[in-house]
Amino acid sequence: MTMERLPLVSVIIPLYNAEKFIAQTLESLLCQTMTDFEVVVADDCSTDNSVEIVESLTENFGGRLKLIKLPKNTGTPDIPRNEAIKVARGKYITFLDDDDFFTPTALEELSTLAEEFQADVVHTDAFFSFDSTGKNFSSFENLIRNETFDVKTCRKANSQPLQQATEISADISERIKLWLNDEFHWATWALFFRKNFWTANKLNFPRMTVSGDTLGNFYCLCLAKKLLRVPNVTYIHRGNPESITNEAADSEKYLHKWLSDLIVGFREFVKFMDKIPFFREKIGYRYAVLDWFFEKFMRDAQHLPFAYRQVHPALLGRIIEQEFSGEDAALSAYLFNVVNLQRLELAKFHQQ
Repeated sequence: MTMERLPLVSVIIPLYNAEKFIAQTLESLLCQTMTDFEVVVADDCSTDNSVEIVESLTENFGGRLKLIKLPKNTGTPDIPRNEAIKVARGKYITFLDDDDFFTPTALEELSTLAEEFQADVVHTDAFFSFDSTGKNFSSFENLIRNETFDVKTCRKANSQPLQQATEISADISERIKLWLNDEFHWATWALFFRKNFWTANKLNFPRMTVSGDTLGNFYCLCLAKKLLRVPNVTYIHRGNPESITNEAADSEKYLHKWLSDLIVGFREFVKFMDKIPFFREKIGYRYAVLDWFFEKFMRDAQHLPFAYRQVHPALLGRIIEQEFSGEDAALSAYLFNVVNLQRLELAKFHQQ
């Protein structure tokens, strides 16, 4: 009896109502310079023709594409990712959003580096696609088939671009400092990791609408014994105004999701840090991580229909009015501190 040969890489695509984009997303995989990979598409009960399009392209992958269908819509890409990981057979796992692309050499580059360094996690810098005028590419021809396309990095102005693959120190305090300084992009698609690293640590993405990947990235940052950071341009992000992350910002539904993600995020960060001796001993780092997460959410709140200085206390009030459970002690304490700091700032202003 011959044993089935397992693929080196599993590409996981959470799918929901992406009929305008999914064919091109899959075609970017057919353009890969290596073929030792499988694709697992996890459909979250799409209501358009997305599933039919995936099924029509299955033959092109020669048995390397698997479509799984969730029984009911979860409203988040993270649950489909979790389900897809369960059936993924690759040594390594990477993620691709249903409206984005990989560069033609992406899987070859990332798998080669992961094997060479025997890394648990390979973290790529956050690259987005722009044309020479600075506008997002809209043409698939330019993105995949045109060898002259110009890809620029989305990074903080004061950060230096990497010149070569770099193994990050195993010192967790150094890693957290990089995280707090926004030296690591938190999107799920920035990760390429060994599946047995993920499963051995019993990791899962939390059920969050748009920020579960932040937790996934943080898990890897804290737990990977060997973490490799690479400068390679492997991912092309296409801004999609119809995606779940760009939902109409003036709706009550958006605000509810925002608040729910904040509460769940705090719970998950606290639950995870409770298990790590470093965070039990270094309270300052623990607080700094929660502060970073909260400030990220306040930056996201810019999508809401009022200015930051108006939204900050307004949203705090909405959150504080909610009935907190015992799990939300950390969030309650954090908000108490923020409100009191605001009061002190106001008191200083009135004394001037």
